[in-house]
Amino acid sequence: MLRKRRWFLVTGLAAGTAIAVFLFLVLVPVPQHFTMHGAAIYDPNWSCTGIDTTKGTTVSFSWSAPSPIVFFVVSCTANDVAFEGNGTSGSGSFVSVGGVYQFGASCPEGPCVAADVSGSFTGPLLSL
Repeated sequence: MLRKRRWFLVTGLAAGTAIAVFLFLVLVPVPQHFTMHGAAIYDPNWSCTGIDTTKGTTVSFSWSAPSPIVFFVVSCTANDVAFEGNGTSGSGSFVSVGGVYQFGASCPEGPCVAADVSGSFTGPLLSL
């Protein structure tokens, strides 16, 4: 009988700890920083990589390139442009509609000058 109680106690503690860690990773907003080197958007509908955000998250960033470019931030979820800039550097921010955002120089037809991007946002470590 004592072994059974001990097993239930250990199992209950392990399950409770796992649930608490999961909830922390999914619910608690944590400041997160990101950097991207050589960021270019060739075809946002084909391959969309970037940062994954939750709805309502404010994302702030700055970008630079060695020569003038057209710089975009594209919402892969909404298939919409969240930010557009021109020149050799700039900065901006936007409020996320949720999902992945792609950052980079516009390169619709192949090779181009890419951008370096750095920024931050506050959100959960795991997005569902």
